[in-house]
Formats: sequence, structure tokens, C-alpha cells
Amino acid sequence: MIPHSPVGRREILRCAGGMATMAAMPRALAAAAAPTAGTAWRALFNGHDLDGWSLFQDGSGERDPHHAVSIHDGMLHFLGPDFTGPDRAAMGHLATLDSWHDYHLRLDFRWGHRRIAPRGLQRRNSGILYHLAPDRDRLFPDGVEFQIEEGDVGDAIMINTRALPGLLLGGTPLWPDYFPGLPRTYETPVNAGGIERQWFRHAGDYERLDGWNTLDLIAFGDQAAHLVNGRIVQTLFGMIGKAGADGVSPKLTSGRIALEFEAAEVFFRNVMIRNLDHAAIDAIRAGAPL
Repeated sequence: MIPHSPVGRREILRCAGGMATMAAMPRALAAAAAPTAGTAWRALFNGHDLDGWSLFQDGSGERDPHHAVSIHDGMLHFLGPDFTGPDRAAMGHLATLDSWHDYHLRLDFRWGHRRIAPRGLQRRNSGILYHLAPDRDRLFPDGVEFQIEEGDVGDAIMINTRALPGLLLGGTPLWPDYFPGLPRTYETPVNAGGIERQWFRHAGDYERLDGWNTLDLIAFGDQAAHLVNGRIVQTLFGMIGKAGADGVSPKLTSGRIALEFEAAEVFFRNVMIRNLDHAAIDAIRAGAPL
């Protein structure tokens, strides 16, 4: 874990001068009565087959010889009763063929009961990977993970990428704008297993260990928000990728989206996405409900 210190509301307002926040209040109040605009929702997973998705599984690539992925009653089911082995951990992901930018992703997930060695006694683990690089031959392409792990749902893990986590305002992550005047200093990542990672912890525990949970990912420009059952628990700003030959790190604003399995049974349903146009982003900035 790479912690960051909460910053008090008074200190933040002092940095920003408070003026931008006060000026936005009438617009936020007006927008609160109407839901966020944007294009219509569409199914990202059609509930019948894996059209539009690619599979990568550690050890078998694009093949699924042991039925790690199955579809039942419109739901994606990872490592369920159809899974025939091996006895040790099966890890992989399904990734969209398309790249996405400026979008709102929503899905439901719930845990199954099965945990697979060597994680038979560990917390159940999964994740949403987003802004992924185009590589289709790696378990963890460069990008960002919306962590789905017992006790850690909503954490953000930067995979060979970097971001500025939303500072805590009385326990609530900063959103939707980074305050002007605050330093934009990226923390040094930790190199683990050949991957440079930053790990930012969620604020607030809203997950249910039993039953369905709804997750929302809002990503536009180089920023994102993670929501668990309707509450923002983590925000990211100034996301950047690896530096190029010129030493400049490009803004991280788009990429593929993936659903991950890590040695634990998990279900996904109602995987939906909609594009965010300028009006929708303005509404989000003004505090409109989703």
C-alpha cells in the first residue's frame, strides 16, 4: 500500500481560494434535480456469448481448456462448477476488443464460494481493468485496476502507470476537479514482479460480502472515479502512462476494459456502458446524480 495523507477542508479551500467552489454551488443545486445526460446505455456483455471480448488466461493464452469462463442465465461466471481444473490457481481476464474513452461503466458482481489453491485461505479477488494497453498476451497489460477484493473493493492500482489520488475532504475523496494550486507530485511506484505499481486505498466500506454489489466507473479526460453501491470511494487525477523516448509521459485517457478472475469464483451481470458527451461531463462536474 502507498498511503496518502488526508487533507482538511479548510486547507484545501485555502489552496483554491474557495472561489471556484462557491461559484459552482448554484449550478450544482440546479443540476441536482436531473440525472446526468449522455448517450443511452448499451450492453457491453450481451448475456449470451463473448462477442466483442477476448480471453487471456495465464498458462493457456486465448484458450480456455478447463472452462474457467461460463455463461448462465445472462451472467458471466468465472471459476464456477464448470471449471474442471487444474487444482492450482486459474488467473485471467476477459477484455473488450474496443478501446473506450469518456464513459460511464456500470455492472453488478457477487462472490461465489469457491477459492482455489494456493489462495484457498485468502480473500476472494477479482477486478475491473481499464485504460488497458493493446497487448493481448499478458495477464496485466499496462493500465489501471478498479480492485474487487474482499475488504478492498474500490481500491485503485496503477499498473506501469501513475496518477494523483483524490485527497480526502473530511473522509470523502476529492471530486470532480483537482483544486488549482495543489501540488501535482507523483509518488514513487513500487516494483513488484516486474510491474511498477501505485496502490491507492478506498475511503469507506460499502461492499456486501453476500449478495450483489453495483460498481460504477466514471472516466473522462485523465481522471476517474470508483463507486461502490452508489458511493464514491476513490478518485484519480492526472493519469499518465509510461514515458516515451522523449521522456514525456502521455496522458492516460483511454483503452480497453477487462473483467478479471484471480483464483476465486465470481459472477458479473448487467455490464453496461454509455459514452459521456460534453453535456454529461458538465453535469457530473456540477454534482448531478447518476
